Amino acid sequence: MARIETFQKIKDLKERDKNEHMKAYRRSVESFEQVATELYETLKEKEQAEDNFYLSLEQKKVPAVSFIQHQQYIQRLDEKAEFLQPRVQTARTTMESSQAKLTDAHVEMKKFQKLIERRIEKDEQGVKEAEAKHMDELSMNQFLNYKNR
Repeated sequence: MARIETFQKIKDLKERDKNEHMKAYRRSVESFEQVATELYETLKEKEQAEDNFYLSLEQKKVPAVSFIQHQQYIQRLDEKAEFLQPRVQTARTTMESSQAKLTDAHVEMKKFQKLIERRIEKDEQGVKEAEAKHMDELSMNQFLNYKNR
């Protein structure tokens, strides 16, 4: 079977791979947060504009020009939101994909870590068995030497 150092090198490679996936995941989260925040701000701005317009309608008469400008402003915000929604979904998909890759890389690294731990335990067990066998042989030799006197 391969030596522990070999497994350690493979584990180190897997750990580097995991760290790269972690960086990619963080970038994808930041990208998602940026686009989602932009969509949120757009929707919030639209809601506030509508509330302000309805409030002004209740308080006084609104000129037709102002009404048309408001409708165009709301329409632009709707178009911006419609433009941002697919970008948010794409960013979410990318983020979820990056998370899955990170999870897989983490699992792979843990597999090698467990393999190394088991190999160390097996080696230690072998050393203990060899020591016990050696002690048995020494005891037997002492017993035989004592009996032969």
